[in-house]
Amino acid sequence: MNEFLKKLEEIIQTYLKETYLPPHRAKTPGWNYHDLRFFSKGVDALSTAFTEGRSELPKNYFNKKEFRSAYILYFLLINAAKVWKSLEEAAPFIKKGPLKILDVGSGPGTAALTASAFFADRPIEITGLEQNPGIQKDALGLWKMMPVPQHRFIAKTVSLYSKNIARELQKEKYDIIFAANFLNELPEEEQLKLCELFFKHTSLIIIIEPALQETTRTLMRLRDLLLEKKLGAVLAPCLHQQRCPMLGHNARDWCHFYINWKCPLTIRQVDQEIGNKHDYVKMAYMIFDSRRVSNVGHETEGLWRTVSSPLISNGKKEIIFCGDCGLLKKIERLNKEKTITNTSFDYARRGDIVEWKGETRVGAEDKIPVIKKF
Repeated sequence: MNEFLKKLEEIIQTYLKETYLPPHRAKTPGWNYHDLRFFSKGVDALSTAFTEGRSELPKNYFNKKEFRSAYILYFLLINAAKVWKSLEEAAPFIKKGPLKILDVGSGPGTAALTASAFFADRPIEITGLEQNPGIQKDALGLWKMMPVPQHRFIAKTVSLYSKNIARELQKEKYDIIFAANFLNELPEEEQLKLCELFFKHTSLIIIIEPALQETTRTLMRLRDLLLEKKLGAVLAPCLHQQRCPMLGHNARDWCHFYINWKCPLTIRQVDQEIGNKHDYVKMAYMIFDSRRVSNVGHETEGLWRTVSSPLISNGKKEIIFCGDCGLLKKIERLNKEKTITNTSFDYARRGDIVEWKGETRVGAEDKIPVIKKF
């Protein structure tokens, strides 16, 4: 992933200079601090709007060149890391050979660019549905700078209402449908309607949302509704097909994770300008499989997803696990019971899949092996 992001960062810098700078500025060699300052002007406004509410942004903010260029500079790399991680999680369930992918709300082509790098060794065709022609033109421009001979990107300008998307879905059968940072802009009833359409026209659905409390809890509710309708199964992050135990536990918690990455230099430099920090990338996501029945999931007894960071208090450490047929369990280990045998408990991080067949207390002789790192 880090190698791909490095290459994408260089392409973004070149594209922005050649496309958005005045001709005399575009001719200056390389990428410099003045370029960064020029393009990062809109990042602060976008970042605030995305995390605190969109009331300060116009509805069609991509109509403004300063917002389009700021989004490409900053959010494209961050969201590409989320798409890559989603594909890693989905990889065991993706068929071999050529792929047809649909990206709904494709923006600057984030999913297309990332999927092209991820599936570099096989033919793929990606269709991007986007309602803003300006950002769609940018997607095509970026795609041309990162060519893979056996890959094809088709950009379609479509108003993203369910009836229009349904019309597009009637034309093709897709192996994967992406909906990244798109569903949260719609009412919950419309989100459900769209996902029901997706299940009829694809094998895998990958939904990525901002890892914020409100948007993520909405995604968790959507998950439960889709499973109730028995349209398919959830593959990740959940290890069960029951109702979300975190959603029912209280009205505060939301299921999100952290991607460990090598933060691109451009992101660090912009963060210094606007006061953000991206040592880790926060992510909320769901991956569904329409080929499975929701009550015949892929549960494996004794496997749990770690859904919290370590909770350290006086004399003990606690971690919250989710799994084992829809249970949420807080596991604790007293400091006085820490041993070489149970030291694996210290290495479990949010998102990891671990094996645990005990109760709620880790004893001196217990082991909690990490089966899969997030």
